[in-house]
Amino acid sequence: MATTINFDSLLILTIFAFITPIFVNSIKKFKIPFVVGEIFVGIIIGKSFFNLVHEDVWISFLSHLGLAYLMFLSGLEIDIDRVKFAKEKKKAFSQILMCFLMFGISLIISYLSALFLHKLGIINNTLFISFLFTASAPGLIVPFLKERKVLNTEYGQVLLIYTLICEFVCLISLTLISSTITHGLTYKNFLFILLFVLAFIIFKIIDRTSHIFDFSSSFFSNLHMGVRAAFALMLILVTVSDKIGTEVILGSFLAGVIFTFILDKQKEELKYELDILGYGFLIPIFFIMVGVNLDLSSIIQNPKALLKIPIFLIVIFIVKAFPAILMYFKYGFNKAVSAALITSGQLSLLIVGAQMAYNLKIINNSDYSAVILTTVISCILFPLCFDAVFKSNDITSLENSSIDKISVLEIVPMNEDLFDKSLKEIDFPHRFRVFIIIRNGIEILPTGDTKILKGDRLIIGGLAEKSEDILKLLNG
Repeated sequence: MATTINFDSLLILTIFAFITPIFVNSIKKFKIPFVVGEIFVGIIIGKSFFNLVHEDVWISFLSHLGLAYLMFLSGLEIDIDRVKFAKEKKKAFSQILMCFLMFGISLIISYLSALFLHKLGIINNTLFISFLFTASAPGLIVPFLKERKVLNTEYGQVLLIYTLICEFVCLISLTLISSTITHGLTYKNFLFILLFVLAFIIFKIIDRTSHIFDFSSSFFSNLHMGVRAAFALMLILVTVSDKIGTEVILGSFLAGVIFTFILDKQKEELKYELDILGYGFLIPIFFIMVGVNLDLSSIIQNPKALLKIPIFLIVIFIVKAFPAILMYFKYGFNKAVSAALITSGQLSLLIVGAQMAYNLKIINNSDYSAVILTTVISCILFPLCFDAVFKSNDITSLENSSIDKISVLEIVPMNEDLFDKSLKEIDFPHRFRVFIIIRNGIEILPTGDTKILKGDRLIIGGLAEKSEDILKLLNG
C-alpha cells in the first residue's frame, strides 16, 4: 500500500460520491437507498470491473474514519424522546419487554439456522454467524420509516427499539467473539468493559461541567465547537478501543450514545452539522470502497459462493419473521409481515461484521463477497416488499396525538433557587420551552444563557400533561 496520496483515486472517489445520489434519485420507479447506489458504483469502478481506484494509506484512513463516523451517527440515532413513547409506565415496560423477547427469539432462530448451515458445510463459526444474522440496521430503518411517516407511531417505535437492541447487543457480542478468537479466552476478552466505564465517566464529567463553558458566546461563533467536541470524544473512545484490542466501531458507537444523552435540546442542530461531514464526504467513501474492494470474480468462479446468497437472504428473513409473530397479536397480520420484511433489510453492521469475519479468517474472500452482495440485495428487496405489503391503516402518529394537548403559560417564578441561573442550567420538564421573558415591561427573546431574575414574567409552553411539573419547578 502506497504511503503517498493517490490524488487520481481520491478524485475519482469524490466525483462518484457526488454523482451517485443524482443517479439514484433519477430512478423514479424504485426507491433505492443511497448507500446501495454507492456500493454498486464502487463495484463498477473497483476490482470487479474497471479497476479505476487503487487504495493507498490515505484512502484507507478516510474509509476507516467513515466507518467509525457511521457508527457514531448510529449511536446518535438513539433518541431518548422516542424511547419514552408510552405514557403509562406499565405500557412502556411491556413494549420494551416485547422488543427484548423479539431479540431473544431472533438470536435463538439465528443460532439454530447457523447450526444447520454448519452441518451443511456452508459456514465455519456458528456463534459468530448467529450474531451476524441477528444484526439489524437502524441506519436503514430510521430514514425509511421517517419518509413514510411511520416512525412517529407506536408501531414504528417498537421497530426502532427492536433494531437498536439488535444492533447494540450484536455489536458487543461480535466484539467479544472477535477478541476471543484473536487472543484466546483471557482477561483481554473483557477489556471492552473498560470502554464502558470510561464512556460513563466521560458522560458524567461532561454532564456536570457543560454549564461552565459558554460555547454559544460570540467568542466561539463560527468555530463549530459542538462538531469539534464530537470528533474529540469519538477519537478518544476509538483510540482507547484500539489500545485495549477492542473493535474501534464499539468506541465510536458509544461516543454517539453519550452525545444522545447529553445533547437533548441541541441534538438536532448539532446532528445536522455532523451529518454534513459524515453523509457528505466520509461515509460515502466508506461505502464506495466496500464496493471497490469487492471481487465479484471470486463469486463467479465459485458457484457454491453464488448459491449462498439466496440461502443467506432466506435465513435473514426467517430470523426476523419468527419474532414478528409477537407483533401479530398486537398489530395484526399485515403489520407483523411488514415488520419481518423491513427488519430483514441489512446495512452497516452486517458489512462491518463481514469484514471482521474475513479478517479473522472465519470466511474466505468469496464468502465475504457473497455476504456483501446479500447486504446490497436485502437493502433493495425487503424495503420494496414492505412498500408492497404494508397498509398504514390503524396506526396513529404519536406527534398527532399530542397536537391538542399543548399548554402555554404566563407565570412569575417564585422559586428563589432559580434566580440568577441561566435557562440552560435549569432542568425544565421534557419539551417545555421559555419563549419570552418580560422584564420591566420589556419583552426579551431568551437564549440558553439568559438568566432568570426576580420579578421576571415568563411565557412558557409545552405538553399539557407536564404543566403541573413546570408549576412545581417555578413555584418551588
